[in-house]
Amino acid sequence: MHEHTWPSLFPTLAAGDPATRAVVAGAHRLELPPGQPVFHVGASCSNYVLVLTGSMRVQVIGEDGRAALLYRVLPGEACVLTTCCILSGDSYPAAAYTESQVTALSLTKAVFDRALEEAPVFRRFVFTNLGARMAQVITRLEELAFRPIDRRLVDFLLLNTGQGPAATITATHQEIAVELGTAREVVSRHLKRLEAAGLVRLGRASIELLDRPALARIGFGPL
Repeated sequence: MHEHTWPSLFPTLAAGDPATRAVVAGAHRLELPPGQPVFHVGASCSNYVLVLTGSMRVQVIGEDGRAALLYRVLPGEACVLTTCCILSGDSYPAAAYTESQVTALSLTKAVFDRALEEAPVFRRFVFTNLGARMAQVITRLEELAFRPIDRRLVDFLLLNTGQGPAATITATHQEIAVELGTAREVVSRHLKRLEAAGLVRLGRASIELLDRPALARIGFGPL
């Protein structure tokens, strides 16, 4: 089936030279269930993966055991850490898990290395994708390091609910903490402040936005 799906997701590769098209068309198809570990810290990289369906979450774990989301790999994308590790031969500095059923195309390191030499469009795709995704990761790291948690929390709520004046997001405080790269207690404290201000209503694993316009006005300023 993937011969019909990958060209629409990776049009640059599909329109490439014959060697590029042959490499991707001959890739091994992977089916991964939700919650499946994809790689872990310290593992070696032996495959280059192109995601067709589903979502993978890449995260780091601090010394205190707290997880922080780095980025997601979605359909039509390749994992930037996988690209870095397969090129350098280094082990993974982070871990990845499937968030849903994932379908992907996998190239062994030997096939990947040969394609870099023999398939010019594939080579350009790898390095162009690496540059674009690396910029996104750096932006994410800057956000985790320098942007106040209160503003990141409000923006997270706005981005993950509908456009109506009131909407609900279903997520635990722990799940939000992983998204924001902070502790659950920090998320709970800031959510209670928003609730006290009449902006949200907290439920069991749910947050109802009571005044979306007011939240939007403070999303880029201090609470």
